[in-house]
Amino acid sequence: MPLTKNKMHNLFSKNVISRDVYLDFNLVAENVRENLEIKLKDELEGKCTIEGFIKKNSINVLMYSSGVLNSTNVVFNVNFECKICRPIEGMKIKCNVVNITKAGIKATYGDELNSPVIIFIARDHNYNNKYYSTIKDGTNIHVRVIGVRYELNDENISVLAELIMPRTPKVSAKITPKNTKKYKKKGNIKL
Repeated sequence: MPLTKNKMHNLFSKNVISRDVYLDFNLVAENVRENLEIKLKDELEGKCTIEGFIKKNSINVLMYSSGVLNSTNVVFNVNFECKICRPIEGMKIKCNVVNITKAGIKATYGDELNSPVIIFIARDHNYNNKYYSTIKDGTNIHVRVIGVRYELNDENISVLAELIMPRTPKVSAKITPKNTKKYKKKGNIKL
């Protein structure tokens, strides 16, 4: 999906992933699909993987192979669908300011406890920005992603971002009696 100039992006996108899942022999029964889903949710949800951060309660098993015996386990190749967050450079995000320090602003996407990203806006990049100094804790702001960093099994993605200035509403010139006098003509024209 190409980035457009003024579009805010949803952080999560649906993806289909394939993984090998190891189940104990005693878990291979009539409810194999449920056991595979439970195992995947336990291992992957709410954590960062190679693909990005996997949202909690988003994994849905689409299909799985017949199991292959492997010493003490049965191995299944599972295709599943899930929602993944992986911000890219240039992406615009609406976020909530959590903390302001001398180093800069810390913000999150949505709820602070369940945010897939922790966003940092450096004060050094904004020392001439008057809007930056007006921001308070709890304010909703818009940012543009500069860089992204995470490791496997992290609970969120660290994002370095720049502040986007809010648009000022366009002020249309209003015709008032003061500025219409010079346009009055002699005759029966009423303004």
